[in-house]
Amino acid sequence: MKLHKYILLAGLGISLGAGLINQDKAYAESDDGAINERWGKPTFVAGAGLNQQQLNETMDKLGINQDSVKMETATGADLVKYLGYGSGDDSVMLSSVVVNREDQGNGINVKILTPQNITQITADQYKNPLVTAGISDATVKVASVVKVTGESALTGVYKAFESNGETVDPQRAQLAQTELDTTSDVSQSVVNKANEQSQNQNLSDSEKEKADEAYKAQLNQTLVDIKKELAELKEKQGELATKDDVEKIVNDALEKNNLSQYVTKDDINKLVALAEKYQTTDGVLDKESIEQLDKISSDFKGTVNKVSDQLGKFGDSLKGTIEDNQGFFSNLWQQIKGFFSGLTK
Repeated sequence: MKLHKYILLAGLGISLGAGLINQDKAYAESDDGAINERWGKPTFVAGAGLNQQQLNETMDKLGINQDSVKMETATGADLVKYLGYGSGDDSVMLSSVVVNREDQGNGINVKILTPQNITQITADQYKNPLVTAGISDATVKVASVVKVTGESALTGVYKAFESNGETVDPQRAQLAQTELDTTSDVSQSVVNKANEQSQNQNLSDSEKEKADEAYKAQLNQTLVDIKKELAELKEKQGELATKDDVEKIVNDALEKNNLSQYVTKDDINKLVALAEKYQTTDGVLDKESIEQLDKISSDFKGTVNKVSDQLGKFGDSLKGTIEDNQGFFSNLWQQIKGFFSGLTK
């Protein structure tokens, strides 16, 4: 019976491996410029502040030409429309995006093709706000030929969706921008405090950069955990969480992701205020949004694990309790490896 059990485990492991390979292949095929039948060609949204030379350079960075995409422009007026602030000045609109609509269930994938010029926002940091804004199942490529902070890229994504007949809720879009701003502020605070405490670890500058990436990914995962806990509490109680509930959810999520020691009281207050807005903005905690959060959550955990593995013993301390969420398949794989190891003895 035991041998039969192990054979079943091994067979399931092989099936899982094949499934993952097919999944990767399917994703690659969806990202090769194939035309989505709902949108047609991918949509390129250029910043209105670009001159012709910069526009050409941007398209080159994104690997596109006028025949391969639908062309749109993100203006200063669009920034005001979607984000609720700004002067309306076109000259500040410099980052550009290519958005490809994906099949249902694929989730959100973001790639920054010019990371040296997007100085403040990481690819992972765009994902939570996009879900908050109601964006789903899309591949977003971001590029800029001049140094920018990167916030206006969200405007380009919203413009792409609406130019293809899909409505973007302005309240959710404005909350998404608040979330991006909060994430940027708190993540910088976390990184600064973590680096102060990590001086005794004798990390090199490149290792500190990797550690910073992991801290930011943990904060991204913290936001996912907060949203999911708020949604679960609302479903169980049939009402919104109290201020005390929200504070507990925020603090528990920070502890779960090993960030409690790096946040200030001001950071916590910012996250609590953001969480309260999640539950009072229609759609942010609905079933579809939670499904999209599950997709991006695996990206954040993958970032933490990848970076942590590169940092050896210090990296183990970065993972915190995020590994507790690896679940059944991780345990199953360990059983399969243990079985085959036993055969060689």
